[in-house]
Amino acid sequence: MKNQVAKVRHVFLFMFSFFHDMIKKMEGIYMPSEFNHSGQRYERRAKRRKTNIILNTLIAIVIILIFIVAYNIFIAGDTNKEKAATQANTEKIEGNHKNKPKDSKESAGKDGQAEESKSENDDQQSSEESSGLIEEEGDEPNVEKVIINPNWQPIGTQQTAGHEPSSQQGSADWNEKVAAVSYAVNIPVDQMTLWWLERGDDPENQAIATVSSRGAGSDVYRVHIEWVDGEGWKPTVVKKLIENDRKS
Repeated sequence: MKNQVAKVRHVFLFMFSFFHDMIKKMEGIYMPSEFNHSGQRYERRAKRRKTNIILNTLIAIVIILIFIVAYNIFIAGDTNKEKAATQANTEKIEGNHKNKPKDSKESAGKDGQAEESKSENDDQQSSEESSGLIEEEGDEPNVEKVIINPNWQPIGTQQTAGHEPSSQQGSADWNEKVAAVSYAVNIPVDQMTLWWLERGDDPENQAIATVSSRGAGSDVYRVHIEWVDGEGWKPTVVKKLIENDRKS
């Protein structure tokens, strides 16, 4: 504000000086010294009238210029400052809006991943609960965990004349044992490697198999099965091994 007042004062002094010089010049032109002592009265009045008209015109011009300068300094200057401040605020708000969706998007993405992970865990837990699957940590050497499913059922049998135990590969009893093991670990027979098949504590009605999926790095399982009269072999326990102890 002080700078603006100083500018107006400077302009006013300049205009006043200019106006004063013009008056002196006009007096020298239209009122020479000889009119102060002689000449016709009518001519002096005519000359003075012209001088007054010109001086009044100059006064009006000076006043108009002063108003123009003052307007540009005070009003236009403040308006430009307000526009600049408004533009700065607008750019700041736009910048905040540009950043906000990104943050919101990242936050939504993280929340979505967390919800998806939670949903998968819930689905897995629900699936296990509905299937009755029970998993426990192993307490035997080389056993990572023990898996029991009370919903396991006998797989059925073609031995209609009664159970005929056999350890001969390709026999009906052998094939039904392998099918029961495949059912327990949920690995198709043609994609399963049978590392070992032996009799259990009850040689006629129990068997133990060590199997894995085909391919390096597959999990290895030890599957216990038992015979149910008229219904075939039924899985009882699956043990996930730490390493394959039947691999020759």
